Amino acid sequence: MQRYVKALLTRVGVHVSARAIHRMNAALNYLEVGRWMAAHGFDTSQRCADRREIYERIAEEVGRQRVLYLEFGVHRGESMRMWSNLLRHPEAALHGFDSFEGLPEDWNLDDGKGTFSTGGAAPVLADSRVKFVRGWFAATLPEYTPPAHERLVLHLDADLYSSTKTVLDALEGLIVPGSYVLFDEFADRLHELRAFDEFLRMHPSWRFRLVGVDTILARVAFERVS
Repeated sequence: MQRYVKALLTRVGVHVSARAIHRMNAALNYLEVGRWMAAHGFDTSQRCADRREIYERIAEEVGRQRVLYLEFGVHRGESMRMWSNLLRHPEAALHGFDSFEGLPEDWNLDDGKGTFSTGGAAPVLADSRVKFVRGWFAATLPEYTPPAHERLVLHLDADLYSSTKTVLDALEGLIVPGSYVLFDEFADRLHELRAFDEFLRMHPSWRFRLVGVDTILARVAFERVS
């Protein structure tokens, strides 16, 4: 970009509100996630109505196997309840990781540090296969020993780049062919998308297929195939 254009933008910026910049950034996010998907050969032309439809696609393939379902960012347990119903095997394990104190740092203009706090309270589910691991991911993951399982379903709803990267790096050895990786806020080029893009760059020989996406490419599911 030429120097005079940059100078002009700075002059315009003096009169632009933080809310306007937030909206521009959101527009860039949606442009970038569409571009990124196409650049990686993922066909997003067939989209799901909502996240439940994506979950059901995966459950049709693995729901009766001994699945290890790991969820990062539990909040009030809405997704965990869905998966509790979808995973039928009696020895499936559903483990939710969350501090229950909200975001550890600011995410965007609307969601600052502490957003999504439940005051430390974990949800209550009437399923003995469900357990919650309370604390920050960086502190709890080194002590976590995953149970035996046939398939892994890894659900990343951590929102932040730092949190998502922490999980992907810690669980790298578990993400074998046949594993599913889901994102809940993938249409954010500075956070979940960035973390996964960097993860793929670290593993250039790994191949993933796109299992499902919602209408705005925020809820996205991949399966590692090789």
